Amino acid sequence: MVSQGARGPGRPARRPARVWSLHAVRQFLATRQLVPIAVISVQAGLATAAAWIIATDYLGRNAPVFAPAAALATIASATGQRTRQTVELLIGVGLGITVSDAVLYLIGSGAWQIAIVVFSSVALALLVAGRSGALVSQAGATATLFATLSGNQRSLELPRIIDAAVGASVGFLAVALLLPLDPLRGVEHAAKPFFTNLAAAIHTTAQALAAGDRDLAVRTLGSFDGVAADTTRLDEALRAAGEVVSIAPWWRHRRSRYQQYRAAVDQLHAFATNVRVMARRVATLLEYHEPVPPSLPQAVQTLGDALTDLHRERATARASGRTRQTALEAARLAGQAERHQAAHEFGETVVLQIRSAASDLLRATGASPQEANRLVRDAATGEQNGR
Repeated sequence: MVSQGARGPGRPARRPARVWSLHAVRQFLATRQLVPIAVISVQAGLATAAAWIIATDYLGRNAPVFAPAAALATIASATGQRTRQTVELLIGVGLGITVSDAVLYLIGSGAWQIAIVVFSSVALALLVAGRSGALVSQAGATATLFATLSGNQRSLELPRIIDAAVGASVGFLAVALLLPLDPLRGVEHAAKPFFTNLAAAIHTTAQALAAGDRDLAVRTLGSFDGVAADTTRLDEALRAAGEVVSIAPWWRHRRSRYQQYRAAVDQLHAFATNVRVMARRVATLLEYHEPVPPSLPQAVQTLGDALTDLHRERATARASGRTRQTALEAARLAGQAERHQAAHEFGETVVLQIRSAASDLLRATGASPQEANRLVRDAATGEQNGR
């Protein structure tokens, strides 16, 4: 029997290498999100084929290139922006046709005429819609096509517009009816880093405040800046979900859940702004060596806990009331800190931002602005009133 040591030094075992290879493959496949890729690919393939069949067999069109192209453009548009980009696509087609007809009627066809047609179409599209990609690209592409074909084919205008309309309609139906993804899955996937990173930044700010570590507080400000990207991704996911629950019949039962998420995230924009200001004031407070009441770091820590509670409630769709309790506890601790410190400038600002952020969280749970402000005020002054 050969002992394990007989393998010799420097000779790696093969089994761990295979394990690591399988792990790398799984990680790669997970990051590629194969299910969304498969769904969108199937939608695109079937929609383009259906658009071609409708245009050729039912409308009698010969080589209806615009129909499958419009269907593909609709499906390939960023989720959450398909309605806007499809409208822009149709406007761009009409604009390109109009400009090319008018210009070619005046100056005839040829190489330099094509340049003028495309220039005019793109310039007019930019004036109408700014830098909107779908409208500008479609206006330019349509103008190019018509300027090129004008010498060989006539009466292309109306058929091409019909082709584009058919393709866009088929694309929309494919998104709505053909294996649409769960609209809230993308929202929950985007919400996790937003809630997690923002709560972690708040907790780190509390640690810096408790330790009197100004350098840590300053470094943490960068984390708040990074949350802006998480916010953008979450907003995009919500727009995509809103589109799906509006046009896909079998996901309409998710509208209520979507609206809860939408209302909470809208309010969390204000929350993120308030805690960012709070973190900056914490860094300034430490720089000027203001006294830190013991309950102030606890209030900041509890505010981060309340955000974590809100994420849990939204992810499970169960309103336990925990978010409200924790947010009001943060307000109570902030009020206690305000009463125990000698009204130092930056400490007062931190307290005010905690109270404002706590009110934002209450509104995110469904409380009205008046109710949220009253509950926070009562919690912050409760000890003073003997409650």
